[in-house]
Amino acid sequence: MMIRFSVRLCAIALLGISVSGCKWGGGGGASPEGPGPDRNALVIEDDPFGEATREVAYLDQGWSPRDSQRFYFTSQGTQILPYDWFLVLEQPDGEGLFRDNQYMLRFRFLPQRPDEMNPHGLPVGFVKDEGRDRGWLGITCAACHTTQVDHEGVGYRIDGAPALADVPSFILELTEALEQTREDDSRFDRFAARVLDRDTPGRREVLRRQLDIVIDRREGYNARNFPPDKPAGYGRVDALGAILNEVFHEAVRDEQTPPTANTEPADAPVSYPFLWDTPQHDKVQWVGNVENGGLLDIGSLGRNVGEVLGVFADLELEREPVPPGYRSSVRVKNLRALEDWVRTLWSPQWPDGFPEIDGEKVAAGEALYRQHCLDCHRPIDRTDPGRRVEAVLRAVGTDPRTADNFWLRGGETGKLEGALVKVINPLAGRLGERAAGAAMLNHAVIGTIIGSAFEAPEDALTQVEFGERPVAVARALLGGVYKARPLNGIWATAPYLHNGSVPSLYQLLLPAEERVRSFSVGSRQFDPEHVGFRTDAPGVFQFRTHDEREEPIPGNSNAGHEYGTELSGEERWQLVEYLKTL
Repeated sequence: MMIRFSVRLCAIALLGISVSGCKWGGGGGASPEGPGPDRNALVIEDDPFGEATREVAYLDQGWSPRDSQRFYFTSQGTQILPYDWFLVLEQPDGEGLFRDNQYMLRFRFLPQRPDEMNPHGLPVGFVKDEGRDRGWLGITCAACHTTQVDHEGVGYRIDGAPALADVPSFILELTEALEQTREDDSRFDRFAARVLDRDTPGRREVLRRQLDIVIDRREGYNARNFPPDKPAGYGRVDALGAILNEVFHEAVRDEQTPPTANTEPADAPVSYPFLWDTPQHDKVQWVGNVENGGLLDIGSLGRNVGEVLGVFADLELEREPVPPGYRSSVRVKNLRALEDWVRTLWSPQWPDGFPEIDGEKVAAGEALYRQHCLDCHRPIDRTDPGRRVEAVLRAVGTDPRTADNFWLRGGETGKLEGALVKVINPLAGRLGERAAGAAMLNHAVIGTIIGSAFEAPEDALTQVEFGERPVAVARALLGGVYKARPLNGIWATAPYLHNGSVPSLYQLLLPAEERVRSFSVGSRQFDPEHVGFRTDAPGVFQFRTHDEREEPIPGNSNAGHEYGTELSGEERWQLVEYLKTL
Protein backbone atom coordinates (compact mmCIF):
# COMPACT_ATOMS: atom_id res chain seq x y z
CA MET A 1 0.00 0.00 0.00
CA MET A 2 1.31 3.45 -0.91
CA ILE A 3 1.51 6.05 1.87
CA ARG A 4 2.00 9.56 0.53
CA PHE A 5 3.34 12.52 2.45
CA SER A 6 1.64 14.75 -0.12
CA VAL A 7 -1.82 13.59 0.97
CA ARG A 8 -1.75 16.24 3.69
CA LEU A 9 -0.85 18.93 1.18
CA CYS A 10 -3.02 17.90 -1.74
CA ALA A 11 -6.02 17.54 0.56
CA ILE A 12 -6.32 21.30 0.44
CA ALA A 13 -6.89 21.23 -3.29
CA LEU A 14 -9.13 18.16 -3.08
CA LEU A 15 -11.48 20.08 -0.81
CA GLY A 16 -12.34 21.96 -3.97
CA ILE A 17 -12.02 25.64 -3.13
CA SER A 18 -10.85 28.32 -5.55
CA VAL A 19 -8.81 31.31 -4.41
CA SER A 20 -8.09 32.82 -7.80
CA GLY A 21 -9.96 36.01 -6.98
CA CYS A 22 -7.99 37.20 -3.98
CA LYS A 23 -8.73 40.78 -2.95
CA TRP A 24 -5.48 41.88 -1.37
CA GLY A 25 -4.29 45.39 -2.04
CA GLY A 26 -0.88 46.89 -2.71
CA GLY A 27 2.12 45.05 -4.03
CA GLY A 28 2.67 47.24 -7.07
CA GLY A 29 3.28 46.22 -10.64
CA ALA A 30 6.18 44.60 -12.37
CA SER A 31 8.92 46.60 -14.00
CA PRO A 32 9.20 45.74 -17.70
CA GLU A 33 12.86 46.78 -17.95
CA GLY A 34 14.28 44.27 -15.48
CA PRO A 35 16.45 45.10 -12.46
CA GLY A 36 18.92 47.97 -12.38
CA PRO A 37 22.32 47.95 -10.64
CA ASP A 38 20.61 47.93 -7.21
CA ARG A 39 18.76 44.68 -8.09
CA ASN A 40 15.52 46.39 -6.94
CA ALA A 41 16.74 46.32 -3.34
CA LEU A 42 14.62 48.39 -1.01
CA VAL A 43 16.60 50.88 1.05
CA ILE A 44 15.98 50.31 4.75
CA GLU A 45 15.27 53.82 5.98
CA ASP A 46 13.25 52.72 9.02
CA ASP A 47 14.67 49.56 10.52
CA PRO A 48 12.84 48.06 13.56
CA PHE A 49 16.20 47.87 15.35
CA GLY A 50 17.11 51.45 14.46
CA GLU A 51 19.72 50.60 11.79
CA ALA A 52 18.69 52.81 8.90
CA THR A 53 20.57 53.16 5.60
CA ARG A 54 20.41 55.82 2.90
CA GLU A 55 21.43 53.63 -0.04
CA VAL A 56 22.14 50.06 -1.11
CA ALA A 57 25.31 49.11 -2.99
CA TYR A 58 26.42 45.90 -4.67
CA LEU A 59 30.00 44.70 -4.97
CA ASP A 60 31.51 43.12 -8.09
CA GLN A 61 30.98 39.40 -7.65
CA GLY A 62 30.86 38.48 -11.32
CA TRP A 63 27.05 38.57 -11.49
CA SER A 64 24.79 40.87 -13.46
CA PRO A 65 21.63 42.27 -11.86
CA ARG A 66 19.63 39.64 -13.75
CA ASP A 67 21.87 36.86 -12.33
CA SER A 68 21.14 38.06 -8.80
CA GLN A 69 17.41 38.21 -9.48
CA ARG A 70 17.35 34.68 -10.84
CA PHE A 71 19.19 33.48 -7.74
CA TYR A 72 16.73 35.30 -5.48
CA PHE A 73 13.48 34.25 -7.11
CA THR A 74 13.86 30.87 -8.83
CA SER A 75 11.77 28.30 -6.98
CA GLN A 76 13.38 25.17 -5.54
CA GLY A 77 10.08 23.44 -4.74
CA THR A 78 9.55 24.35 -1.09
CA GLN A 79 5.93 24.70 0.03
CA ILE A 80 5.21 26.46 3.34
CA LEU A 81 1.60 27.61 2.99
CA PRO A 82 -0.66 28.71 0.12
CA TYR A 83 0.85 31.78 -1.52
CA ASP A 84 -2.50 33.61 -1.60
CA TRP A 85 -2.86 33.14 2.13
CA PHE A 86 0.53 34.61 2.89
CA LEU A 87 -0.28 37.77 0.95
CA VAL A 88 -3.25 38.52 3.24
CA LEU A 89 -2.26 36.82 6.51
CA GLU A 90 -2.19 39.14 9.52
CA GLN A 91 0.58 39.36 12.09
CA PRO A 92 0.07 37.59 15.42
CA ASP A 93 -1.76 39.86 17.87
CA GLY A 94 -2.29 42.57 15.25
CA GLU A 95 -4.07 43.48 12.03
CA GLY A 96 -1.02 44.49 9.99
CA LEU A 97 0.00 42.15 7.20
CA PHE A 98 2.57 39.52 8.10
CA ARG A 99 4.48 40.31 4.92
CA ASP A 100 4.82 43.98 5.79
CA ASN A 101 8.46 44.96 5.37
CA GLN A 102 8.76 46.28 8.91
CA TYR A 103 7.54 42.97 10.28
CA MET A 104 9.73 40.85 8.00
CA LEU A 105 12.77 42.95 8.91
CA ARG A 106 12.40 41.65 12.45
CA PHE A 107 13.53 38.28 11.09
CA ARG A 108 16.35 40.04 9.15
CA PHE A 109 15.06 39.18 5.68
CA LEU A 110 16.10 41.66 2.99
CA PRO A 111 13.28 43.79 1.51
CA GLN A 112 12.81 44.25 -2.22
CA ARG A 113 10.75 46.44 -4.54
CA PRO A 114 8.23 44.66 -6.80
CA ASP A 115 9.42 43.54 -10.24
CA GLU A 116 8.58 40.98 -12.89
CA MET A 117 10.10 38.08 -10.94
CA ASN A 118 8.74 39.31 -7.60
CA PRO A 119 5.41 41.00 -8.36
CA HIS A 120 4.35 41.40 -4.72
CA GLY A 121 7.63 42.83 -3.49
CA LEU A 122 8.47 39.98 -1.10
CA PRO A 123 11.93 39.80 0.51
CA VAL A 124 14.95 38.20 -1.12
CA GLY A 125 14.43 34.43 -1.35
CA PHE A 126 10.62 34.38 -1.11
CA VAL A 127 8.87 32.92 -4.16
CA LYS A 128 5.62 31.54 -5.47
CA ASP A 129 6.02 27.83 -6.17
CA GLU A 130 3.45 26.47 -8.60
CA GLY A 131 2.26 23.24 -7.00
CA ARG A 132 0.10 20.58 -8.55
CA ASP A 133 -3.13 22.39 -7.81
CA ARG A 134 -2.24 25.83 -6.44
CA GLY A 135 0.59 28.24 -5.74
CA TRP A 136 2.60 27.92 -2.52
CA LEU A 137 4.88 30.25 -0.66
CA GLY A 138 8.42 28.90 -0.87
CA ILE A 139 11.88 30.04 0.05
CA THR A 140 15.06 29.71 -1.99
CA CYS A 141 18.79 29.45 -1.26
CA ALA A 142 18.95 33.22 -1.37
CA ALA A 143 16.86 33.70 1.79
CA CYS A 144 19.69 32.19 3.84
CA HIS A 145 22.64 32.96 1.56
CA THR A 146 22.35 36.68 0.85
CA THR A 147 23.36 39.28 3.39
CA GLN A 148 23.65 43.02 3.92
CA VAL A 149 26.59 44.66 5.67
CA ASP A 150 25.93 48.24 6.81
CA HIS A 151 28.63 50.87 7.19
CA GLU A 152 28.19 54.65 7.45
CA GLY A 153 24.70 54.65 5.98
CA VAL A 154 25.39 52.30 3.07
CA GLY A 155 23.98 48.78 2.98
CA TYR A 156 26.27 46.49 1.00
CA ARG A 157 24.28 43.55 -0.39
CA ILE A 158 26.47 40.47 -0.80
CA ASP A 159 25.25 37.53 -2.86
CA GLY A 160 26.11 34.08 -1.52
CA ALA A 161 27.08 35.36 1.94
CA PRO A 162 25.53 33.90 5.12
CA ALA A 163 22.34 35.73 5.97
CA LEU A 164 21.37 36.93 9.41
CA ALA A 165 17.88 35.51 8.84
CA ASP A 166 16.07 33.85 11.75
CA VAL A 167 14.12 31.22 9.81
CA PRO A 168 12.94 29.23 12.87
CA SER A 169 11.35 32.30 14.49
CA PHE A 170 9.77 33.26 11.17
CA ILE A 171 8.14 29.84 10.79
CA LEU A 172 7.06 29.70 14.44
CA GLU A 173 5.40 33.12 14.24
CA LEU A 174 3.84 32.27 10.88
CA THR A 175 2.31 29.20 12.51
CA GLU A 176 1.05 31.32 15.39
CA ALA A 177 -0.58 33.72 12.93
CA LEU A 178 -2.35 30.82 11.23
CA GLU A 179 -3.52 29.44 14.58
CA GLN A 180 -4.93 32.82 15.63
CA THR A 181 -6.68 33.15 12.27
CA ARG A 182 -8.40 29.84 12.87
CA GLU A 183 -9.36 30.53 16.49
CA ASP A 184 -10.36 34.23 16.35
CA ASP A 185 -13.65 34.78 14.50
CA SER A 186 -12.94 38.41 13.59
CA ARG A 187 -9.50 37.52 12.20
CA PHE A 188 -10.98 34.61 10.28
CA ASP A 189 -13.71 36.86 8.84
CA ARG A 190 -11.12 39.29 7.47
CA PHE A 191 -9.01 36.42 6.16
CA ALA A 192 -11.94 34.74 4.41
CA ALA A 193 -13.14 38.00 2.87
CA ARG A 194 -9.70 38.53 1.32
CA VAL A 195 -9.12 34.95 0.19
CA LEU A 196 -12.45 33.65 -1.10
CA ASP A 197 -13.57 34.61 -4.57
CA ARG A 198 -17.16 33.79 -3.51
CA ASP A 199 -17.81 34.18 0.20
CA THR A 200 -20.45 31.70 1.36
CA PRO A 201 -20.94 29.78 4.65
CA GLY A 202 -20.09 26.51 2.93
CA ARG A 203 -16.90 27.82 1.44
CA ARG A 204 -15.89 29.30 4.78
CA GLU A 205 -16.28 25.89 6.38
CA VAL A 206 -14.03 24.38 3.71
CA LEU A 207 -11.49 27.14 4.32
CA ARG A 208 -11.44 26.28 8.03
CA ARG A 209 -10.71 22.66 7.18
CA GLN A 210 -7.91 23.79 4.90
CA LEU A 211 -6.44 25.84 7.74
CA ASP A 212 -6.48 22.74 9.93
CA ILE A 213 -4.44 20.83 7.34
CA VAL A 214 -1.79 23.54 6.90
CA ILE A 215 -1.53 24.24 10.63
CA ASP A 216 -1.10 20.53 11.34
CA ARG A 217 1.70 20.40 8.80
CA ARG A 218 3.49 23.45 10.22
CA GLU A 219 3.08 22.38 13.86
CA GLY A 220 4.50 18.95 13.06
CA TYR A 221 7.55 20.39 11.32
CA ASN A 222 8.12 22.84 14.17
CA ALA A 223 7.91 20.10 16.81
CA ARG A 224 10.48 18.01 14.95
CA ASN A 225 12.99 20.71 14.12
CA PHE A 226 12.77 23.74 16.45
CA PRO A 227 13.60 22.75 20.07
CA PRO A 228 11.78 25.28 22.28
CA ASP A 229 14.54 25.28 24.90
CA LYS A 230 17.34 26.08 22.44
CA PRO A 231 16.55 28.88 19.97
CA ALA A 232 19.02 29.13 17.11
CA GLY A 233 18.80 32.91 16.86
CA TYR A 234 19.81 35.01 13.89
CA GLY A 235 21.98 33.50 11.18
CA ARG A 236 21.80 29.88 12.32
CA VAL A 237 19.71 26.76 11.71
CA ASP A 238 20.22 23.02 12.17
CA ALA A 239 19.77 22.15 8.50
CA LEU A 240 21.31 18.67 8.67
CA GLY A 241 19.15 17.80 11.66
CA ALA A 242 16.00 18.94 9.84
CA ILE A 243 16.88 17.03 6.66
CA LEU A 244 17.39 13.79 8.59
CA ASN A 245 14.27 14.33 10.69
CA GLU A 246 12.06 14.85 7.67
CA VAL A 247 13.35 11.73 5.90
CA PHE A 248 13.26 9.49 8.99
CA HIS A 249 9.80 10.71 9.99
CA GLU A 250 8.33 10.26 6.52
CA ALA A 251 9.65 6.70 6.46
CA VAL A 252 7.35 5.69 9.35
CA ARG A 253 4.54 8.21 9.03
CA ASP A 254 0.90 7.22 8.74
CA GLU A 255 -2.34 8.84 9.90
CA GLN A 256 -1.74 7.83 13.55
CA THR A 257 1.98 8.64 13.77
CA PRO A 258 2.95 11.34 16.31
CA PRO A 259 4.66 14.32 14.62
CA THR A 260 8.01 13.59 16.28
CA ALA A 261 8.09 9.84 15.64
CA ASN A 262 11.49 8.51 14.53
CA THR A 263 13.21 11.88 14.99
CA GLU A 264 15.90 13.39 17.21
CA PRO A 265 16.17 16.98 18.48
CA ALA A 266 17.60 19.29 15.81
CA ASP A 267 19.74 20.96 18.46
CA ALA A 268 23.01 21.72 16.68
CA PRO A 269 22.41 24.93 14.73
CA VAL A 270 25.19 26.17 12.47
CA SER A 271 25.87 29.36 10.56
CA TYR A 272 24.70 29.43 6.97
CA PRO A 273 27.84 28.67 4.93
CA PHE A 274 28.93 31.10 2.23
CA LEU A 275 28.28 29.86 -1.31
CA TRP A 276 31.05 31.28 -3.49
CA ASP A 277 33.38 28.50 -4.69
CA THR A 278 30.98 25.84 -3.36
CA PRO A 279 30.53 24.14 -6.78
CA GLN A 280 34.32 23.99 -7.04
CA HIS A 281 34.72 22.01 -3.78
CA ASP A 282 35.24 18.24 -3.80
CA LYS A 283 33.29 17.89 -0.52
CA VAL A 284 30.68 20.18 0.98
CA GLN A 285 28.69 20.81 4.17
CA TRP A 286 30.34 21.82 7.44
CA VAL A 287 31.01 18.16 8.27
CA GLY A 288 32.32 17.38 4.78
CA ASN A 289 29.84 14.55 4.31
CA VAL A 290 28.72 15.23 0.73
CA GLU A 291 30.74 14.27 -2.33
CA ASN A 292 30.48 17.23 -4.70
CA GLY A 293 30.69 17.37 -8.49
CA GLY A 294 31.08 14.05 -10.32
CA LEU A 295 29.61 12.92 -13.63
CA LEU A 296 26.94 15.40 -14.75
CA ASP A 297 27.62 17.24 -11.48
CA ILE A 298 25.39 14.70 -9.77
CA GLY A 299 27.01 15.15 -6.35
CA SER A 300 26.13 18.84 -6.33
CA LEU A 301 22.58 18.08 -7.39
CA GLY A 302 22.25 15.51 -4.61
CA ARG A 303 23.43 18.03 -2.03
CA ASN A 304 20.87 20.60 -3.18
CA VAL A 305 18.04 18.07 -3.33
CA GLY A 306 18.83 17.04 0.25
CA GLU A 307 18.66 20.66 1.36
CA VAL A 308 15.21 21.15 -0.18
CA LEU A 309 13.90 17.91 1.38
CA GLY A 310 14.71 19.36 4.79
CA VAL A 311 13.19 22.77 4.10
CA PHE A 312 9.46 22.39 3.45
CA ALA A 313 9.46 20.18 0.34
CA ASP A 314 6.60 17.79 -0.42
CA LEU A 315 7.93 14.21 -0.61
CA GLU A 316 6.19 10.86 -1.22
CA LEU A 317 8.04 7.83 0.11
CA GLU A 318 6.44 4.52 -0.79
CA ARG A 319 7.23 0.85 -0.47
CA GLU A 320 8.70 -0.65 -3.67
CA PRO A 321 7.66 2.07 -6.13
CA VAL A 322 7.30 1.01 -9.78
CA PRO A 323 9.09 2.49 -11.61
CA PRO A 324 11.80 3.35 -9.05
CA GLY A 325 11.87 6.86 -7.64
CA TYR A 326 9.70 9.12 -5.53
CA ARG A 327 7.42 11.98 -6.45
CA SER A 328 8.20 15.28 -4.81
CA SER A 329 7.80 19.03 -5.17
CA VAL A 330 11.58 19.46 -5.57
CA ARG A 331 12.44 21.46 -8.72
CA VAL A 332 15.40 19.39 -9.88
CA LYS A 333 15.93 21.31 -13.12
CA ASN A 334 15.89 24.60 -11.24
CA LEU A 335 18.43 23.26 -8.75
CA ARG A 336 20.76 22.37 -11.61
CA ALA A 337 20.40 25.90 -12.99
CA LEU A 338 21.04 27.45 -9.56
CA GLU A 339 24.24 25.42 -9.18
CA ASP A 340 25.41 26.62 -12.60
CA TRP A 341 24.78 30.23 -11.60
CA VAL A 342 26.60 29.88 -8.27
CA ARG A 343 29.55 28.40 -10.16
CA THR A 344 30.13 31.86 -11.68
CA LEU A 345 29.85 33.75 -8.38
CA TRP A 346 32.98 35.45 -7.01
CA SER A 347 33.77 36.21 -3.40
CA PRO A 348 33.33 39.87 -2.38
CA GLN A 349 36.28 42.18 -1.88
CA TRP A 350 36.70 44.81 0.84
CA PRO A 351 34.56 47.79 -0.28
CA ASP A 352 36.10 51.12 -1.24
CA GLY A 353 33.75 52.77 1.27
CA PHE A 354 35.33 50.88 4.18
CA PRO A 355 38.43 52.19 6.01
CA GLU A 356 41.55 51.90 3.89
CA ILE A 357 43.63 48.77 4.41
CA ASP A 358 47.13 49.30 5.82
CA GLY A 359 49.65 47.96 3.29
CA GLU A 360 52.50 47.53 5.76
CA LYS A 361 50.36 45.50 8.13
CA VAL A 362 49.11 43.42 5.19
CA ALA A 363 52.66 42.48 4.17
CA ALA A 364 53.50 41.38 7.70
CA GLY A 365 50.15 39.64 8.06
CA GLU A 366 50.65 37.63 4.88
CA ALA A 367 53.85 36.14 6.29
CA LEU A 368 51.98 35.20 9.47
CA TYR A 369 49.17 33.67 7.42
CA ARG A 370 51.62 31.45 5.55
CA GLN A 371 53.08 30.33 8.86
CA HIS A 372 49.87 29.69 10.82
CA CYS A 373 46.96 29.28 8.39
CA LEU A 374 48.11 28.00 5.03
CA ASP A 375 47.94 24.27 5.75
CA CYS A 376 44.14 24.36 6.06
CA HIS A 377 43.17 27.55 4.22
CA ARG A 378 44.91 27.55 0.85
CA PRO A 379 44.36 30.67 -1.28
CA ILE A 380 42.67 30.44 -4.68
CA ASP A 381 42.05 32.85 -7.54
CA ARG A 382 38.50 34.03 -6.88
CA THR A 383 37.78 34.66 -10.59
CA ASP A 384 39.47 31.61 -12.15
CA PRO A 385 36.75 29.57 -13.93
CA GLY A 386 38.83 26.42 -13.45
CA ARG A 387 39.49 26.84 -9.72
CA ARG A 388 39.14 23.70 -7.60
CA VAL A 389 39.11 23.26 -3.83
CA GLU A 390 40.27 20.13 -2.04
CA ALA A 391 38.64 19.69 1.34
CA VAL A 392 40.80 19.74 4.44
CA LEU A 393 39.00 17.78 7.17
CA ARG A 394 40.37 18.08 10.69
CA ALA A 395 39.35 17.96 14.31
CA VAL A 396 40.55 21.24 15.81
CA GLY A 397 38.76 21.17 19.16
CA THR A 398 35.59 22.98 18.10
CA ASP A 399 32.13 21.97 19.30
CA PRO A 400 31.47 18.35 18.20
CA ARG A 401 27.67 18.30 18.41
CA THR A 402 26.91 19.00 14.74
CA ALA A 403 29.33 16.31 13.58
CA ASP A 404 28.17 13.79 16.17
CA ASN A 405 24.49 14.38 15.42
CA PHE A 406 25.06 13.55 11.77
CA TRP A 407 27.62 10.74 11.86
CA LEU A 408 26.04 8.88 14.78
CA ARG A 409 22.44 9.32 13.65
CA GLY A 410 20.30 6.24 13.05
CA GLY A 411 16.63 5.30 13.09
CA GLU A 412 13.88 2.99 11.90
CA THR A 413 13.49 2.57 8.14
CA GLY A 414 9.76 1.85 8.30
CA LYS A 415 8.27 1.27 4.89
CA LEU A 416 11.73 1.53 3.33
CA GLU A 417 13.03 -1.63 5.04
CA GLY A 418 14.57 -3.87 2.41
CA ALA A 419 14.89 -1.12 -0.19
CA LEU A 420 18.16 -0.64 -2.05
CA VAL A 421 20.27 2.04 -0.36
CA LYS A 422 21.18 3.52 -3.75
CA VAL A 423 17.69 2.73 -5.20
CA ILE A 424 19.00 1.27 -8.49
CA ASN A 425 22.35 -0.21 -7.44
CA PRO A 426 22.15 -3.61 -5.71
CA LEU A 427 25.88 -3.56 -4.95
CA ALA A 428 25.34 -0.78 -2.36
CA GLY A 429 23.22 -3.07 -0.18
CA ARG A 430 19.75 -2.75 1.28
CA LEU A 431 18.25 -0.88 4.19
CA GLY A 432 17.69 -3.00 7.27
CA GLU A 433 15.13 -2.51 10.02
CA ARG A 434 17.28 0.40 11.15
CA ALA A 435 19.74 2.46 9.13
CA ALA A 436 22.26 5.25 9.51
CA GLY A 437 21.20 8.77 8.64
CA ALA A 438 23.62 8.93 5.72
CA ALA A 439 22.13 5.76 4.18
CA MET A 440 18.58 7.08 4.51
CA LEU A 441 19.60 10.38 2.99
CA ASN A 442 21.34 8.64 0.10
CA HIS A 443 18.18 6.66 -0.61
CA ALA A 444 15.75 9.58 -0.36
CA VAL A 445 17.86 11.92 -2.48
CA ILE A 446 18.53 9.41 -5.28
CA GLY A 447 14.87 8.41 -5.29
CA THR A 448 13.84 12.04 -5.54
CA ILE A 449 16.16 12.68 -8.48
CA ILE A 450 14.92 9.58 -10.33
CA GLY A 451 11.31 10.49 -9.58
CA SER A 452 11.83 13.88 -11.16
CA ALA A 453 12.58 12.26 -14.54
CA PHE A 454 16.09 13.69 -14.37
CA GLU A 455 17.99 12.22 -17.28
CA ALA A 456 21.16 10.80 -15.78
CA PRO A 457 22.77 7.41 -16.36
CA GLU A 458 22.59 4.95 -13.50
CA ASP A 459 26.32 5.08 -12.79
CA ALA A 460 26.04 8.84 -12.22
CA LEU A 461 23.14 8.53 -9.81
CA THR A 462 24.92 5.96 -7.68
CA GLN A 463 27.75 8.46 -7.12
CA VAL A 464 25.47 10.44 -4.81
CA GLU A 465 27.08 9.96 -1.41
CA PHE A 466 26.30 11.50 1.97
CA GLY A 467 28.83 9.50 3.99
CA GLU A 468 29.62 5.83 4.47
CA ARG A 469 29.26 4.10 7.84
CA PRO A 470 32.98 3.28 8.37
CA VAL A 471 33.77 6.93 7.70
CA ALA A 472 31.06 7.94 10.16
CA VAL A 473 32.51 5.84 12.97
CA ALA A 474 36.05 7.11 12.33
CA ARG A 475 34.91 10.73 12.27
CA ALA A 476 32.95 10.30 15.50
CA LEU A 477 35.96 8.80 17.26
CA LEU A 478 38.11 11.76 16.23
CA GLY A 479 35.54 14.17 17.67
CA GLY A 480 34.24 17.21 15.83
CA VAL A 481 35.81 16.89 12.38
CA TYR A 482 34.86 19.86 10.19
CA LYS A 483 35.84 21.14 6.77
CA ALA A 484 38.25 24.04 6.27
CA ARG A 485 38.13 26.08 3.08
CA PRO A 486 39.85 29.02 1.36
CA LEU A 487 39.20 32.30 3.16
CA ASN A 488 38.55 34.62 0.22
CA GLY A 489 35.66 36.88 1.25
CA ILE A 490 35.92 35.76 4.88
CA TRP A 491 35.52 39.36 6.06
CA ALA A 492 31.84 39.26 5.03
CA THR A 493 30.87 36.04 6.83
CA ALA A 494 30.73 36.74 10.58
CA PRO A 495 30.14 35.28 13.10
CA TYR A 496 32.81 32.59 12.86
CA LEU A 497 33.39 28.86 13.44
CA HIS A 498 30.79 26.42 12.13
CA ASN A 499 28.34 27.22 14.92
CA GLY A 500 28.69 31.02 14.80
CA SER A 501 30.16 31.14 18.30
CA VAL A 502 32.90 33.73 17.70
CA PRO A 503 31.81 37.26 16.71
CA SER A 504 34.86 38.56 14.82
CA LEU A 505 38.13 37.60 13.17
CA TYR A 506 40.04 39.34 15.94
CA GLN A 507 38.25 37.26 18.58
CA LEU A 508 39.01 34.09 16.60
CA LEU A 509 42.74 34.76 16.98
CA LEU A 510 42.49 34.95 20.76
CA PRO A 511 42.95 31.92 23.02
CA ALA A 512 39.57 30.28 23.60
CA GLU A 513 39.46 31.27 27.27
CA GLU A 514 39.76 34.94 26.28
CA ARG A 515 36.94 34.93 23.72
CA VAL A 516 33.65 36.54 24.72
CA ARG A 517 31.02 34.10 25.96
CA SER A 518 28.03 36.23 25.06
CA PHE A 519 27.33 38.73 22.28
CA SER A 520 24.41 40.12 20.31
CA VAL A 521 23.59 38.69 16.87
CA GLY A 522 21.27 40.38 14.40
CA SER A 523 22.81 43.80 13.93
CA ARG A 524 23.96 44.60 10.40
CA GLN A 525 26.32 47.34 11.59
CA PHE A 526 29.81 46.28 10.51
CA ASP A 527 32.88 46.63 12.70
CA PRO A 528 35.76 47.11 10.21
CA GLU A 529 38.40 47.07 12.93
CA HIS A 530 37.69 43.68 14.50
CA VAL A 531 35.96 42.42 11.31
CA GLY A 532 32.52 41.31 12.38
CA PHE A 533 29.14 42.78 13.26
CA ARG A 534 28.26 44.97 16.20
CA THR A 535 28.14 42.82 19.35
CA ASP A 536 26.28 45.11 21.79
CA ALA A 537 23.13 45.89 19.79
CA PRO A 538 19.92 46.23 21.82
CA GLY A 539 16.77 44.25 21.07
CA VAL A 540 18.34 41.42 19.08
CA PHE A 541 19.24 37.82 19.93
CA GLN A 542 21.91 37.24 22.55
CA PHE A 543 24.20 34.32 21.72
CA ARG A 544 25.59 32.53 24.77
CA THR A 545 28.10 29.75 25.23
CA HIS A 546 26.81 29.14 28.79
CA ASP A 547 23.35 29.28 30.34
CA GLU A 548 22.21 31.27 33.38
CA ARG A 549 23.63 28.60 35.69
CA GLU A 550 27.03 28.93 33.95
CA GLU A 551 26.61 25.47 32.46
CA PRO A 552 27.96 25.03 28.90
CA ILE A 553 25.25 24.96 26.25
CA PRO A 554 25.81 21.87 24.06
CA GLY A 555 26.45 22.94 20.48
CA ASN A 556 27.41 26.51 21.41
CA SER A 557 31.03 26.09 22.50
CA ASN A 558 33.47 28.69 21.18
CA ALA A 559 36.52 26.55 22.00
CA GLY A 560 39.02 25.15 19.54
CA HIS A 561 40.68 26.45 16.38
CA GLU A 562 43.46 27.99 18.45
CA TYR A 563 45.78 28.95 15.64
CA GLY A 564 47.84 32.07 15.95
CA THR A 565 46.76 32.45 19.54
CA GLU A 566 50.40 32.79 20.62
CA LEU A 567 50.82 35.91 18.46
CA SER A 568 51.60 39.25 20.04
CA GLY A 569 48.91 41.91 19.99
CA GLU A 570 50.62 43.70 17.10
CA GLU A 571 50.95 40.48 15.07
CA ARG A 572 47.30 39.66 15.66
CA TRP A 573 46.25 42.98 14.14
CA GLN A 574 48.59 42.41 11.20
CA LEU A 575 46.96 39.07 10.45
CA VAL A 576 43.48 40.59 10.70
CA GLU A 577 44.55 43.28 8.23
CA TYR A 578 45.72 40.64 5.75
CA LEU A 579 42.48 38.65 6.09
CA LYS A 580 40.59 41.76 4.96
CA THR A 581 42.34 41.53 1.58
CA LEU A 582 41.28 37.95 0.78
